Amino acid sequence: IIWAIIPFLILIAVAWPATKSILNLKDTASPDITIKATGYQWKWGYDYLKGEGEGISFLSNLSTPQDQITGNAPKSEHYLLEVDNPMVVPVGKKVRMLLTSNDVIHAWMVPAFGVKQDAIPGFVRDTWFRAEKVGIYRGQCAELCGKDHGFMPIVVEVLSAENYTAWVGEQKKKIAAAAEDPNKKWNPADLKARGEKVYAANCVACHQANGQGVKGTFPALDGSRLVNGPRGRHIEIVLNGKQGTTMAGFGKQLSDTDLAAVITYERNSWSNKTGDVIQPSEINSARK
Repeated sequence: IIWAIIPFLILIAVAWPATKSILNLKDTASPDITIKATGYQWKWGYDYLKGEGEGISFLSNLSTPQDQITGNAPKSEHYLLEVDNPMVVPVGKKVRMLLTSNDVIHAWMVPAFGVKQDAIPGFVRDTWFRAEKVGIYRGQCAELCGKDHGFMPIVVEVLSAENYTAWVGEQKKKIAAAAEDPNKKWNPADLKARGEKVYAANCVACHQANGQGVKGTFPALDGSRLVNGPRGRHIEIVLNGKQGTTMAGFGKQLSDTDLAAVITYERNSWSNKTGDVIQPSEINSARK
């Protein structure tokens, strides 16, 4: 009987601490900060839901220059692992991450934190981490998610408590400064100039800088019947996407002004000469 009892006791001695560790790894309760990360093709959106920084939201896009990607310039140290807006957290604080997706399955992975969690459309998954050292940590989308899967990095900047508080203050000021009058009437030149920047950041990967798209995969906008047709249908597609295609809706990603600007740009660029000027108020009405 001793040969049965001794292995049983060894098993209990190993299993008990292991079980506690596994439960602790999955315990997302009592976080200091809660952040929702939403996967988009092909970028991440971050919403600070609870804790210091609550109310801050932004998109995080790949910032590697196009000439490096095309091989026309030397590759930088952090090639394809750099973004315009990193996620920022304070050192030593428990950060709960809520993961979801706007289109297809993505996965938020930062190896240094031991975190990898799928972001699934229609579901919210959660995980957590606590960064012990100030610094910059990099990761990538770890779920094959389409054409630009390899161009969807994750960067987390960990700051001291004092610097994090200062960052939160700066972000709040930017949000207040960026608040726009939804009834403002934009002139065509300013709207188109802004739309060109929005297009470069959100649309060029599929529809290309020249508006020609990718034959058989992403439709051309240059000369498109949709773009040159009724403006209401064009607004609807950009706002809500088109079911059964790779066209995702941008209503949750972009402001009324940015949407108005990019649609105005598309309808008045390349060979498209509709002369239409879409105002933010028109987008606001279409959302309702």
